[in-house]
Amino acid sequence: MNPLSRLAAPLALLTAALGASALAQQPKTTFTVVRAAQWGAQNLNPFSPGDQHLQATNSAIYETLFYVNGLNGKVTNVLGTKYAWSPDNKTLTVTTRPGVKWHDGQAFTAADVAFTFNYLKQYPALDLSGLWKNGLAGVKSSGNTVTFTFNRANTPIFFYLALTPIVPQHLWSSVTDPLTYTNAKPVGTGPFTFDAYSQQAVRVLKNPNYWIKGQPYVDAVVWRATNGNDAALLQLLKGEADYGYVGIPDPKGGYAQKGPNFSYWWPTNNSNFLYFNTTKAPFSDPAFRRALATAINTKDVAQKAYSGVLNAAPASAVIPAQQAQWLPASMKGMAPKYDTAAADAALTAAGYKKNAQGVRLGKDGQPLPAFKILVGAGWTDFITMAQVVGDNLKRVGLNTSIDQQTWSSYSGGLQTATYDMGISWGWGNGPSPYYLFYSSFSPELSAAVGKTAPSNLSRYTNPNLTKAIAAFRSTSDPAAQKQAVSTMISTVARDMPWVPLTDRAQFSLYNTSKFTNFPTAQNPYNDGSPDDVPGARLMYLNVKPK
Repeated sequence: MNPLSRLAAPLALLTAALGASALAQQPKTTFTVVRAAQWGAQNLNPFSPGDQHLQATNSAIYETLFYVNGLNGKVTNVLGTKYAWSPDNKTLTVTTRPGVKWHDGQAFTAADVAFTFNYLKQYPALDLSGLWKNGLAGVKSSGNTVTFTFNRANTPIFFYLALTPIVPQHLWSSVTDPLTYTNAKPVGTGPFTFDAYSQQAVRVLKNPNYWIKGQPYVDAVVWRATNGNDAALLQLLKGEADYGYVGIPDPKGGYAQKGPNFSYWWPTNNSNFLYFNTTKAPFSDPAFRRALATAINTKDVAQKAYSGVLNAAPASAVIPAQQAQWLPASMKGMAPKYDTAAADAALTAAGYKKNAQGVRLGKDGQPLPAFKILVGAGWTDFITMAQVVGDNLKRVGLNTSIDQQTWSSYSGGLQTATYDMGISWGWGNGPSPYYLFYSSFSPELSAAVGKTAPSNLSRYTNPNLTKAIAAFRSTSDPAAQKQAVSTMISTVARDMPWVPLTDRAQFSLYNTSKFTNFPTAQNPYNDGSPDDVPGARLMYLNVKPK
């Protein structure tokens, strides 16, 4: 029986589904990850836009030079062992790790690193972080050293360089269609090798030749698909899964208090936003967007979506842990206050009047249509947010509907700007607010309607904001960087391409009945990363069977 068909069976029947000849190869310990969503085709291309590749791709199979913890900025060496900037911040030198093998047995070298970054230059659509558009001028290798040269200073770019997956030159040099290449037989340097795929489950097996001796401690990792948060939660409660990145309304009462083996870690590292598609009228009108922001009760959104575990997001979009360093005192009270009457009046003043039936009209005098709020199918927290937002907007004469879509259609709708409003997280965050504003609003991370934008989901840009982003990365002076962040915050708060709704935590739920050494607040060896990104690699490396 082939691996694909056996993975289609329920996890409890995996052993029974294996043929007798393969029984001896069955892993003794399997760490099971449950997903609150389903996935598409067998795509293990680490450069695929968004989340089009399978979960194991960049968390277990391919590795990066370094891992940067988004909570505390701590840098963990991976394929790189050290790095240094030149005095003018225009040259970055990275030393690569010796003794590393690709999964096919060939040696990993610094030449693979140089090839990877030059490959992104050769195929710009793969450069999702805009490295070559933001000062990177050349990448060369010599021995075990890689030298990155820049035509202008851009020290924050290290975060993106560090987290770029590295691929083998001896295989990828012949790939000439990387946008459509699905890489069905991936060869990485990671702690696990690809084993099997189906629409219900994906499995990777321990790499016996991994460069960290004695790790990982588990023999396999399996991802299981479900149709939403409730189904994923049930698998954790039943002991069918060990870990899930699942947003539920009440992780304490609805999960942790149900038994001694149930725990969670939800560190706040981002925000959830209501995105406006600024390419569409009336969302193209800043006055309309500002009025809608005033109409939304974000405290109620947070309370109903997360039962008070997470708070309403700050209007600045600067997460609590970064406010002391980056948020000017003058901006702490800048939030638009929830005020239905004021929102109603603001809409009317902006040219969106009501008719006798209380229906809001466009500037052309015609009734505005019912607007769709895009959310992920089965994502109960986002669905709840959309319900509250819809109720709030109804009070000012605007009708809405909730548009639940599977992941590919959800992310695709946001990235191609074919939505009206959508609820999602900030698609880019890091050790300072710069990373959120850069990822969300840089022109190079936008795209024409119908084309895929890496992260500028609102399609909003502003010259002052673009200048502030450039100013931040051109200096290492803290005062100058703080002033640039102040401009970013005030510009976005004035034009409102989004409404910050709630704090966003990493939604880690653990069932500790079979494994120990999960990342926690007391042991934050990663930042609570989702199961499909480089930070999750550290969890798969460190969890231990009991």
